[in-house]
Amino acid sequence: MEDNFDALEVIARTRGKVEMDDNHSGNWLFPLWGWLTAFFYLAEFVLLQFLHQDWAVWLWVGIPAIGIPAMAAIIRRDRQRTHMRSKESKLVLDYWIFAAGVIGVGGFIFGFAGIYELAENPVICLLVGAGAFITGTGRRFRPMIAGGLVGAGIGIGAFLLQGELWPWQALCVALCALVSLIIPGHLYEKE
Repeated sequence: MEDNFDALEVIARTRGKVEMDDNHSGNWLFPLWGWLTAFFYLAEFVLLQFLHQDWAVWLWVGIPAIGIPAMAAIIRRDRQRTHMRSKESKLVLDYWIFAAGVIGVGGFIFGFAGIYELAENPVICLLVGAGAFITGTGRRFRPMIAGGLVGAGIGIGAFLLQGELWPWQALCVALCALVSLIIPGHLYEKE
């Protein structure tokens, strides 16, 4: 009988560790990236639309320049807690790494090719919206699912802003960051 008790205790401890993964590990990451994105893309919009500064399309480089060191500090702090990762959380992490790579590489390719205004910003909205949706689904958190869907919808709408309207795509990215990252991120912190 004692063997069964030990096995149940091990299962209970393991289950508790896996459930810890649902805790707010890196709970500042969504708002961090959301606020950085919103700030830099709003600045880009203002500089392009009102001050006609073409160099402003490169402001996005400030997002990873500030975000990566801040994220590393948050993750280092959270690593001190011991917990196991579930398959869902690994999928979410892999998606965000993929999306960040696509956004970064795409930004440089579109920027240096001089075709930045064609699709980069709508694709950013789609990737961020899809990421928020996937994260919300994995965490079973409805505000993030809804925010992801709205963010992806903003991305689809941003494709319509071409020609002289393309600076408004930067405003779409800032709005996408608000509905997909900032609002759900702060709601998730409070849960």
